[in-house]
Amino acid sequence: MKIKNGSKELMKEINRFKVLNIIREKQPISRVEISNLSELSASTLTYIMDDLMDQNLIREVGESSSTGGRRAKLLEFNNNFGSVISVKIEEEQLLIALMNMNAEVIELDKIPFKKFSEPEVIIKIIENKVPELLSNNERDYSNLRGIGILSSGLVNRHEGIIVRSSMLGWKHVPIARKLHHRFPNIPIFIDKNINGYTLAELWKGEGKTSNDFLVVSVGAGLGLSVVKDKKIYYGAAGGAGEFGHTTLAVNGYQCHCGQKGCIEMYASEFYFQNKGKELVDEYPDTSLKRFCFDDVAKQALKGDELANRLIREMSQYLGLGVRNLINTFNPEKVVMAGEGMKYSQLFMEEVREISRENFFSKVNIPTEIVESKLNDSAWMVGGALLVINHIFQVPIYEDEEKVYKIGR
Repeated sequence: MKIKNGSKELMKEINRFKVLNIIREKQPISRVEISNLSELSASTLTYIMDDLMDQNLIREVGESSSTGGRRAKLLEFNNNFGSVISVKIEEEQLLIALMNMNAEVIELDKIPFKKFSEPEVIIKIIENKVPELLSNNERDYSNLRGIGILSSGLVNRHEGIIVRSSMLGWKHVPIARKLHHRFPNIPIFIDKNINGYTLAELWKGEGKTSNDFLVVSVGAGLGLSVVKDKKIYYGAAGGAGEFGHTTLAVNGYQCHCGQKGCIEMYASEFYFQNKGKELVDEYPDTSLKRFCFDDVAKQALKGDELANRLIREMSQYLGLGVRNLINTFNPEKVVMAGEGMKYSQLFMEEVREISRENFFSKVNIPTEIVESKLNDSAWMVGGALLVINHIFQVPIYEDEEKVYKIGR
């Protein structure tokens, strides 16, 4: 992107966004604290603050605790300045939520659909649910700031295209363009599921204390997002992080991506399905009926021998995968996330033990491996942040695809 030439008007906009983002990130906050963090003159700051108050972007929310002097008034961002729709397309259900401008869920709905449904089925669901969510909460389209969509697979986020999702069975689906026909004046953004979760980590989780980390999701599949200097690394075509499709076993299990031996076939639910079917006849007393993550984990907790074997072997493969990531990226920490982490007590000790024996450990450089502290709503938070982060980014590029004049 080409950076804009400096001008007085540009500097005003940059300072305005700078102050607004300080308030969003540090709220509630006093004017003195804003002044210290922004390093702006008193007159400049007063002008900006008055403008933001006039636009209903910020508001006073009480006073700070007294330290003997006059108590300072505290300010916060007006989270109801607008609304955002967040969408996550899963294999057999759609999650869709109305969110406020602090990426908090107002209302969430889950709509099932048949596996490998055509894109038009999912698009129709979104088209029907958006007005319903707005109506349920007495909001209208003038209040809607954008729609953020998360999907599995390779995503061209600049064009709003799902290039390929083998889990959905989709190829080259211009979902943003299709939805624009129904919502012509609403900005639409799209990214991979794991990158959405990572945006939530950056905003509300590990990103508050770490600059360089990896997010690994384990469950129905295996995902990876790479964070460098508090920014997600996307790669040349937006596909960085396809760790699940790196080869672990030569001529191993057939993967849905078309390759054989992908680590996703060994370090996720797919291993239960592949190996479980091979072993089930050896365990006539097993209670396992389905080889999904939930069922295998629940039976393992009950002492089922086959379930425990599957969990143990999956955890070994996952530990090797995390070790390889540490050796490749040398991150500050690895954050483990995803639906499978509900049962982390079954496998994380093994994962930590295996991955701890990495190249850097030999010279006493440790890598912290932590479990995400966020809950399942983090996916919806990430979808909302696709919109919110774009709205509040500092306007310094000439070729910005969508220019927002916040509150103007």
